[in-house]
Amino acid sequence: MSTEGEIEVLPASEDDLRTTAALHVTELPHGLFPRLGEAFVRRWHRAHLDSEYGIVLVAKVEGEVVGFTLGSTDRPANVAWMIGHRRRELALAGLRALLTRPVVAAGFVRTRGLRYARRLLGRGAAPARVAAPGDVPEAGFGSIAVLEAIVVAPDRRGRSIGTALTEAFLAKVAAAGVDRVELVTKAGARGAAGFYERAGWRRVGDHVDRDGDQVHTYRIDPRFVRAR
Repeated sequence: MSTEGEIEVLPASEDDLRTTAALHVTELPHGLFPRLGEAFVRRWHRAHLDSEYGIVLVAKVEGEVVGFTLGSTDRPANVAWMIGHRRRELALAGLRALLTRPVVAAGFVRTRGLRYARRLLGRGAAPARVAAPGDVPEAGFGSIAVLEAIVVAPDRRGRSIGTALTEAFLAKVAAAGVDRVELVTKAGARGAAGFYERAGWRRVGDHVDRDGDQVHTYRIDPRFVRAR
């Protein structure tokens, strides 16, 4: 049992996903999926929960979800699992969301439509890493874990919750036998480069994402956390 005010980091349950989706949409609205709304994001989080390659962890204080992290131990395998097991569900949910969001729909067609169509039709390979081609040295290795999102509720920040979530995520990845983890964060004030650098992540690449924003790619060996 936890003591009063203690941070617990646990695997997410189905009941936690409404809160994780709401936090994701309001506090980390970058990229396409958060723009599709909480209903879609909740399905996306659930797919990670169901996938053998997915990771969804929540931080709780006195039973309340105050943050979460989302990612995978093997990004290509996780994407392939979702296409194989959740393609129809996610595609229909995404289409419903786009039909009620014409501005988001126009941006989707312009920046992502062809790529997503190829993937849904099984004609495109899952990406092996989160950086743009050529931007990351030594990128020819196999499985790559990816930390896709980490969010802490605004009124709970400054209590090392983000650090606890990150370290728990890296411990899961290390236990899966993967020795490289990547993430992408926006450059400047919209991103969290300082947080990751203080935690030991190494900046290995920069590129412009599909929304036209400058982003940084970071990498870490999850065994580094255990060795500290």
